[in-house]
Amino acid sequence: MKTNHIYLTIILGLITILATSCEDFLNQYPKGVYHHGNYNDTTNSTILAEAKLNEAYSNLRDYQYGWTGLAMGNYTTNDVNKGSTPSDGGTISEFDKLSYTAGNEHIGNYYSVCYTGITKSNEALTLAYALNDTVKNKQQMQAEALFVRALLYFRLTRAYGGVPYVNKVMAKDEETPQRSTQAQMWSYIEQDLVDAIPFLPTRAARLADGTSGRGTQNAAKALLAKVYLYQQRWADVISMTSQIIASGDNDLTTPYGEIFYEKNEFGPESVFEVFCEERPEEQIFLGSQYSQIQGIRGKPNLGWGFNSPEETLINAFEEGDPRLEATVIKNGDVLEGVTVKADPAGKPYFNKKAYVPKSERGVYGRDDEGQGQWMNIRVMRYAEVILMHAEAACEMGGDENMADARAKLEMVRKRARGGKDVLPEITTNNQAELRKAIRHERRIELAMEGEYFFDLVRWGIAKDEIDNFVVGKHEVFPIPQTEIDKAQLEQNPGY
Repeated sequence: MKTNHIYLTIILGLITILATSCEDFLNQYPKGVYHHGNYNDTTNSTILAEAKLNEAYSNLRDYQYGWTGLAMGNYTTNDVNKGSTPSDGGTISEFDKLSYTAGNEHIGNYYSVCYTGITKSNEALTLAYALNDTVKNKQQMQAEALFVRALLYFRLTRAYGGVPYVNKVMAKDEETPQRSTQAQMWSYIEQDLVDAIPFLPTRAARLADGTSGRGTQNAAKALLAKVYLYQQRWADVISMTSQIIASGDNDLTTPYGEIFYEKNEFGPESVFEVFCEERPEEQIFLGSQYSQIQGIRGKPNLGWGFNSPEETLINAFEEGDPRLEATVIKNGDVLEGVTVKADPAGKPYFNKKAYVPKSERGVYGRDDEGQGQWMNIRVMRYAEVILMHAEAACEMGGDENMADARAKLEMVRKRARGGKDVLPEITTNNQAELRKAIRHERRIELAMEGEYFFDLVRWGIAKDEIDNFVVGKHEVFPIPQTEIDKAQLEQNPGY
């Protein structure tokens, strides 16, 4: 699948080329200041807008999304622990016991990297808006920048609650605005996505022109559905997910155990994923450390061993569920003829969704035990779209909606069975029982993917399921102390 993405590599390279090819353009205006209009050289300004947009996409590969992002969504739950060895990772271990404070460096770094991506998106928007209306793909560039900005504000809003909202390129001496409310943030994100959707291409169009890894209509609709989900706007969730399902642009045909393989990157399961690539022989280095952070620590040497499944999660799988083997690597398992030997000082379980098959390691000049830096980061999957629809239909209630919810739940379970006589069909018409089944399915289907903590919070049951959880405090993370000091922002309760 990687061979179709030379275009992205070339465009990213243009960021460096701009230092010379756009020198005359940059000399027209103060560097770092972007203007609406008056660009005399359409060719150069188009390249600059495209390059800035690619910087926004590049931000999504940042180390923090795999490092702190997984800590927030996984280590905080009883299903996952930090992993690695006891002394490794420093204050990342605070997420295991919910003992983090506003001074935790990782909480600060995650906040900062999200805003870095938002800044890049705002710069890309400013440049794209200024282009002549005759410029090809002007509206699509704007839509892509809106999509990336919306994704990053979504991450900030569910992690911290209301945050400062910035939708422009700020002057160097301009003060950071005060925090918007969480409700205001949801509204801003919704508007960005509604504005973006009409001008984004389909997944099929992306595959055809070799630009997969960028925003699509279904990616924006899925994110919008998720924003509605967090607000319990069930009818709106159903509207968005129904559009995605009806589009035919995605499906569940990829076997569950192969979803995260390189050969299935940008496959029909993928609604949005971050493009990564490492080809040393061709001097292409667009990798992330997402897989490396979670890879087997020991033999084979595939990573650092963080994001380790707990027995609580292992025991939650139904008897015979094939997804267990596709989700958890156990010490002593034999993988492609190699017996896994975990570091004795570390944990005995690893996330198999971060495992790199041998057939995908040594190609393109990669190290045979390379730690998966070329693996794409899956952000939204089609199965999650189906489960969002099922959850919303169940909450809507009524015979028709309950039948719809059961049908969508069965779609996910049927794929999970892999043709085996396991995972019986859920037939209950009791709303409470079906709700429990859908929540269980989401926990298992999306295990280790950084969703469970936020699900427990929005379901209002985190206190019952997470050790040390304090109601009124741990629903959100603290605003970093550095931001409190710098902009006199109001801190979240309890911190």
